[in-house]
Amino acid sequence: MVRKYPFSLILMISCMFFSCKNNHFLDKKDSLTSLKILNSDIISFIYRSSEKQGFKALKFLLQQPSNPLPFLIDTSKRPGFNKNFSFTGSKGIYCWDATNQMFIKKKDTSLIIIRFPMPGQANQECRFFLYEFETGKTRTRPEFPVKIRAKLYIGNREEFSLSHQARISETMIASICTKIKSDSTDISLTLNREGSFAVKRGNLNINLRVLEAGKEIMVSAIKMEIDYHPPISYSINHIRIEQNLFSTELSGKINYGKINPTSNEYNEEFNKNTDLKLLNSDDRDIIGNIILSPSGVDGRFDYFIRFSDGSESRLKDQLMVLQNLLKI
Repeated sequence: MVRKYPFSLILMISCMFFSCKNNHFLDKKDSLTSLKILNSDIISFIYRSSEKQGFKALKFLLQQPSNPLPFLIDTSKRPGFNKNFSFTGSKGIYCWDATNQMFIKKKDTSLIIIRFPMPGQANQECRFFLYEFETGKTRTRPEFPVKIRAKLYIGNREEFSLSHQARISETMIASICTKIKSDSTDISLTLNREGSFAVKRGNLNINLRVLEAGKEIMVSAIKMEIDYHPPISYSINHIRIEQNLFSTELSGKINYGKINPTSNEYNEEFNKNTDLKLLNSDDRDIIGNIILSPSGVDGRFDYFIRFSDGSESRLKDQLMVLQNLLKI
């Protein structure tokens, strides 16, 4: 027996899967307003985070050259990895020596414990615990972290925790699962690489989620289709991006396999094989298209946003807060 459905029901179901609304392009003035709001939202989030005690304590700890940790913020204010770090050789209890402005090892123990006063509050003690730290070797990084477990306490309150695990297969990163909790902020990152040199093809999936006080402020999903090239490399064919950041969405795809990175007309090849849009998350109105254009500096290219009237503006000029944060 063949069941028949009324046309109105079929139409309704179709609209559920295929949106009947075409994305509407905002005029340039409204687009600029949306970008200013996004810029302000990011600045506010960074400011709130930087004012939290956990952030201040970690910043102080990682800026000290004498800290017995694998990570350090150097004089250029960039986080880096201490290649000479040995977890086994660094185990012990360390205390801050205010006179010599350095950490001094007091005794041996089975993990790394660091005690220091809260910056600006000498009577408040901070305790950082590094319980586990392991690395593995990849094709490009001889010391890639595969296991980290750490916590920070200020007084008796847990202010920060880090749980990280990674798996390496065929000398490349196969998976990552990282969870960070700091006061009211939760961050989770996952990466999964599918396929192998034997299968020849696969996917690389990256997901990032940021919550503040239980509210989702960022969610990002990147899916890459990849080809394996024995014995030790792979190339990217297609990239699909879906990302929400506050009230703005970045959505689109890149046919990366058809772009010649050494071409003199790289920007034209990139734009021809790329469809990336910035949209308002609520109504999905288009703020602008992301394109690559000459920056006017030594023949280099930069990312621009193209508005509804065809005019273009360098993306980092509209989102100035991201210049140092993301190095765009």
